[in-house]
Amino acid sequence: MWECDVVQVALALYPGVSAYECEAFTLVFDQLAEAQLVGVGSRVGRVDGPGGGNHIDALFDQVTQPDVVLVPGGLGCARAAGDVELLHWIRRVAPTCDWLAASSTGTVIVAAAGLLREHEVATHWLASDLLESYGSTVSRERIVQVDNIITCEGAITAMHVALLVTLRLGGPDAVARARAGIEREQRPSQPRTQWWHRLRSRPTGPATPRNPELVAPDVIEFEPLRIHPR
Repeated sequence: MWECDVVQVALALYPGVSAYECEAFTLVFDQLAEAQLVGVGSRVGRVDGPGGGNHIDALFDQVTQPDVVLVPGGLGCARAAGDVELLHWIRRVAPTCDWLAASSTGTVIVAAAGLLREHEVATHWLASDLLESYGSTVSRERIVQVDNIITCEGAITAMHVALLVTLRLGGPDAVARARAGIEREQRPSQPRTQWWHRLRSRPTGPATPRNPELVAPDVIEFEPLRIHPR
């Protein structure tokens, strides 16, 4: 069960991050009153990438002990893997957070931080060569857990990982509430609620439909996972 009233969920944002990957991760936590979603990056403000923009709400040195860390993928992953400030932040928060989850090409950033050396990683096939350059190899599994770090191939599996983390932190009741919220938002008459609306009121432009592929499963098929110790 939740051990505190608020669980801070930090979303690592960088130029070129995919809005679709962000949405797949944060769709679940957006439904939970216990989850405080915060976009973290090197400069407060909008950051653009495939699918649209996201908003950085806090700097790296302002978010030092998040409970959950999310590292989405995007076309900017190779450049982000060389971002010293981003990598330093990931190394600093990884040992103390409950869970660190990386999806798609975002796994390259975590590998570049030195947290996945010699381990197989679930990721997008485009990241194969980059991962190998940081000492990791691509797993055939859709989701791989190494201690408190979970990697996944992206898109729908990112949402599954978010549900899995919710299950482990808040139990079945939290998962049921998240799924109910997702189902409400997917009704045709319901416009998309962007995940940062609860954090700070700001104009975001016209509403757009949610990704129809992001459907919460009745059963979380990846529990239990085969856990790889570091």
